[in-house]
Amino acid sequence: MTSTNQSIYSNKANTQGYISYSQLKIDKESIKQLRKHYIAFDVETTGLSPVNDKIVEVGAVLFENGKIIQRYSTLINPEISIPVRVSAINHITDDMVKDAPKEDVVCKELVEFLGEALNKQIAICAHNAIFDMNFLSRMLARLGYHGKISYVDTLSLARSTIRGLYNYKQDTVAQHFNLVNNQSHRAVTDAEVCGKILWNILNIMDK
Repeated sequence: MTSTNQSIYSNKANTQGYISYSQLKIDKESIKQLRKHYIAFDVETTGLSPVNDKIVEVGAVLFENGKIIQRYSTLINPEISIPVRVSAINHITDDMVKDAPKEDVVCKELVEFLGEALNKQIAICAHNAIFDMNFLSRMLARLGYHGKISYVDTLSLARSTIRGLYNYKQDTVAQHFNLVNNQSHRAVTDAEVCGKILWNILNIMDK
């Protein structure tokens, strides 16, 4: 997507990296920047623990002026088994990921796609973003990458701007905005819908 600064996003073999992340403060200036561009992001994982579980699918979608410009999506071979209960939710099985690229290959491609988002120049949005940021930061750090991420949580924004929903799951918020997700719980489609939710919330904030 954008050229990466190798002094920041280095990955040395067998060296632990460090990825920090912080929630973007929403004000007039940050809304102005978000209207220019942001990256919507989602992961599917083997479980809920960023320490013991791994990412099995990653999706990232670049929005500019509210329009989708570019997508990155791939399955990942986590080199650990995917529990049956997890496959029942995201429909990703061990057989599907056995020939998928491993973390080292995916991280190199993902870092290239995220570009300046790893230097806080572009915000990353996700629904219940702390979950995705935990997994993303640990995977990148494990592979020796360094960076700083500024993120936006559409879950917290939806709760503060939309009244009367019976819950604030992504599918519920999407339905409120008449957004259709034909593959819920798959990374790139969830990311795409999340990005559209953010755009709708920005419109509410402008009003």
